Amino acid sequence: MRASELLNEKASRGRPVICVDVQPAYMDYTPREYAQDVAKFLAQQNAPILMYVNADDTGITEDNIENDVIPMWQEIFEDVGYDFYEDGFDKMEFFDKGYGYLRAWMDNNIQANVIIKTIREMYRQKVSDSRELFSDAEDYEQAMEEFLGSDYDPLMLDDPLSVGWVAMDQLKRYNNCYLIGGGREECLKEVALLMNAFNIKYTMIENLIY
Repeated sequence: MRASELLNEKASRGRPVICVDVQPAYMDYTPREYAQDVAKFLAQQNAPILMYVNADDTGITEDNIENDVIPMWQEIFEDVGYDFYEDGFDKMEFFDKGYGYLRAWMDNNIQANVIIKTIREMYRQKVSDSRELFSDAEDYEQAMEEFLGSDYDPLMLDDPLSVGWVAMDQLKRYNNCYLIGGGREECLKEVALLMNAFNIKYTMIENLIY
């Protein structure tokens, strides 16, 4: 028995799921067996499933949700003996989230607590781009330095955080969810940081993360 099959027996099936970037564009990086394990897990859940993807609506990949992503999942569900439309589709909400909106800071080793602090301040000030913070200040850089102290980095002037893609009401509906998919230090981490910023609880299932 695979570890994921054992997990499926133990996991609560009434908890929602967020699945990040398991899609045709990234199948070269993930074995089909992995996607099959994900399909088995999703098919057994009795709660909503948010399918975050990078698709052609935002121009990040050429994957089209209707023509590429959904047919891929239909095939994989069939691989493992489930009917996609009966056991998956009706629970799923597909959302093209785009890519890299927190990555500039992440890739430059800005600490997670600094990113979270800044995201919270952005929502407090009702802005979606970190360069729009402290608009009443005469000097943005000085205001950011005062806000972040020794954690301030000049790269923040040119490489902002952006949260305009986030439908926060949507994300909050998935409180206390399972979080699966990938990439572990990329898109999945972006989603986890946003959830941490708003105290949205989640449990990562390690063997369903790539």
